[in-house]
Formats: sequence, structure tokens, C-alpha cells
Amino acid sequence: METVHAIYDGHTFKPLEPIPVKGQYEVTIIFNKPIINDKEAYKQSLLKYCGCFDDDDVKMIEEMRQEQRNLPKRNRDT
Repeated sequence: METVHAIYDGHTFKPLEPIPVKGQYEVTIIFNKPIINDKEAYKQSLLKYCGCFDDDDVKMIEEMRQEQRNLPKRNRDT
């Protein structure tokens, strides 16, 4: 049995690596998880996936990240 990772775009499967077999094969397709293209939504889902953060924790982390973005940039040359 060989494993090949691929992306399904809703219509076709696009392998992320070379197919290691030739000829016809019976295959099993498993849909692991949806791809999240929104960077912020991905970060939130990752935090929740860790299992140690609940919704309040994720909100607090996002608030801290926003506050950090609002800090003045410091000059790295000084």
C-alpha cells in the first residue's frame, strides 16, 4: 500500500508528490480536513485544534496579537 498526499479543489485531485505506482489500482480516498485559505481563520482553528484553548482563550490571544500589531515599530538599526 502506498500513500500519496493531494489537494482536492472541488473537482479534481492534484498530487503533491509523484505517484509511486504504475497501472491500475484500487484506491481509498480520505478527506482529512478542509484547507483554510484565510490566514486568521487558520490560526484560530489551529489554536482550537490544539485542544488546550477554548473560545475565550482564542479571543484573548487574538486581542493580544492585535495590541501587538498596534505597537510602534522599532528601528532595528539602533
